[in-house]
Amino acid sequence: MITELRSRVTGTRVMRASGRYLGNPYASLQLTLGAGGGLLFLGLLMSASTTISASLHTTGDNIWSQLIREIVFLGLSIPVFWLAVRLPPAAYRRLAYPALGLSVILLIGVLVPGVGATINSAHRWIQLGPLTLQPSEFAKLAMLLWGADLLARKESLKTLNSAKHVMVPIVPGFIAMIALIMLEPDLGTSLCFILILVGLLWMVGLPYRYFALILALVAAGVTAMAVTEPYRLQRLTSFLHPELDPQSHGFQALGGLWALSSGGVFGVGLGRGTLKYGWVPNANTDYVFAVVGEELGLLGTTVVLLLFGLFTYSGMRIAFRSNDPFTRLVASGAAIWIAGQALINMGYVTALLPVTGIPLPFISNGGTSLILTCGVLGMIVSFARHEPAAVQAAQRAAKLGTTARWVRWLRLGTPKTAVCAKRAAKPVASPAAAGRATSGPVRPPAAARQPRTHLAGAGTSATNDQRTVARAAAPQRLRPTGTETTGRRAR
Repeated sequence: MITELRSRVTGTRVMRASGRYLGNPYASLQLTLGAGGGLLFLGLLMSASTTISASLHTTGDNIWSQLIREIVFLGLSIPVFWLAVRLPPAAYRRLAYPALGLSVILLIGVLVPGVGATINSAHRWIQLGPLTLQPSEFAKLAMLLWGADLLARKESLKTLNSAKHVMVPIVPGFIAMIALIMLEPDLGTSLCFILILVGLLWMVGLPYRYFALILALVAAGVTAMAVTEPYRLQRLTSFLHPELDPQSHGFQALGGLWALSSGGVFGVGLGRGTLKYGWVPNANTDYVFAVVGEELGLLGTTVVLLLFGLFTYSGMRIAFRSNDPFTRLVASGAAIWIAGQALINMGYVTALLPVTGIPLPFISNGGTSLILTCGVLGMIVSFARHEPAAVQAAQRAAKLGTTARWVRWLRLGTPKTAVCAKRAAKPVASPAAAGRATSGPVRPPAAARQPRTHLAGAGTSATNDQRTVARAAAPQRLRPTGTETTGRRAR
C-alpha cells in the first residue's frame, strides 16, 4: 500500500515537473540547443576516434588530418550557425528563390568538365582550393524554403482546397530537382528530397491516399533505376542475402553488423574499436553508427536515438506553436528531413534497409554536410526564439530589467522594446528640479501636458467629441435674466 502510494506520488511529481518545464516559454529553444549540441559533440568524438583509421586510406596525410579538417569545418560552421540564429523568419522567406536559383546553377556546374570534381565516377563536388563543396546539400535547404514559401502563399490565398492545388507546382519542381541530382548520380540525396517533399505535403494536410500513390511511384522509380544500373541491383541483392557474397558485395553490411554486435551494452571504449581498421568500410562517414555501436555499445546508440528523437520533437513543437504558416512548414519539414535521413542511415547500418550512402547528420565526417546541418540547427533556433510565448517573455523581462544572460546573448525580443524599457527605467526629474537646472520657464513633461482643444473658428482640428467633452468640463456661465438686464441698463 505504502509502496503503491509512493510510486503514485513520484509519478505525479515527475509529470508535474515535466509539464512545468514544457510550459517554460524558452523550452523549445533549450531543447533544440541541447539536442543539436549533443549530436555535434558525439560527431566530434567519432571524428577523433576514426581519424587514424581514415588516414590509412589516404596518402600524404598524418593520423590527425581528419580531426583537423573536422575542427576547421566546425569553426566555419559556428559563424553560419550564428548568422542563421540572427536571421528572422521573414529573411528566410526572402532567401527562398535566390537560394533555389543559386543551387540550380551550382548543380549544373558540377556536371561541367573542369568545374566539377569527379570522385569514384560521381560528379557531385566543386573544388574550392583546399575545400570541397557539395551543392546538393545546400539544394536540400533551398528546396525546403521554396516549397514552404509556395504552400504558405497558397494557404494565405485559401487555394489549398484540392489535391491539384497542393501538388502543383511543388511536386513537378521536386521531380525536376531530383532528375538533376540523379545526373551526378546520387540516389541517397534524392531520397532526402523525397523526405522533404513528404514532410511538406503531410504538414499541409494532404490526404493519406495520395501519400500511398507517392510511395508507390518512388518504389517504382527506385526499382527502375536499380535495374538500369548493375551496381544498384547488386546492392538490393546483397541486402536480401549478404551472406552469399561475404567478401565482396555483402562485406560492408556484414561488417556493420559485426561491429554493432561486438560492442555489447557498454562498448569496448572510445577509440578502442578494431573493426574500423578495414573491416567496416567508410567507418568515418556512412557507417559511423557502427563505430558508435562498437565503442559505446547499446548505451551509446540509444543516446544517439534519443538525441535525434529530441531534435525531432523540438522541431515539431516549434512548428505547432508558431502562428506563421511559413515557419510551421519549414520547421516541420526540417525535422522530418533530418530524422528521416538519420533513420535511413541507421537502417542500412543495421541491415534493415539497402545501402544508399547517406551520411548520419551531425555525426558523420564531412564538411558540407556539417555546415548545412549547423545552418539548419541555427534556423530552427531562430524560429524557437521567435515563438510568441518566447517573445512576450523576453519583452516582459526587458521591461522589468530581469533578463537572463543567455537570453541577452541570443537577443530575444526586439531591440526597440529593450530601448523603451531602458528609457522607462530612468528616473524622471520633477518640474521644479528641471526649472532650477535651466534658466528658462518650467514646462511639464509631455505625458502631463494636455492637448489643446479649439472650440471655435472654422477649420479647427478638434472633433465633435472633443468639443462636447470640453463644453461639459468648462464652467457654465449663467445668462442674465430679462429683469437683471433691464435693471443694468437703467443704472
